[in-house]
Amino acid sequence: MITKLIRNFRFGLHDFIRAKLIKEGFSALTGKDGKWIQARTKGTGGINPRTGKRRPITRAFYARTSLVKKIFEIAS
Repeated sequence: MITKLIRNFRFGLHDFIRAKLIKEGFSALTGKDGKWIQARTKGTGGINPRTGKRRPITRAFYARTSLVKKIFEIAS
């Protein structure tokens, strides 16, 4: 049951992120995107002092506490 929940969540999340990237671009992904997940910038970003070039901006996706609680409720 947990595996099915996570699989369904993962595919739904993937579709949501993909659609938003296509429509609005990478910078549109924010922490306000979902009840269950939070997108945040990853790494230091900014200018690399050694090369003077801008570091790439990446995003990491974190499960919000409400999702983690739900998973544990279903598992028990």
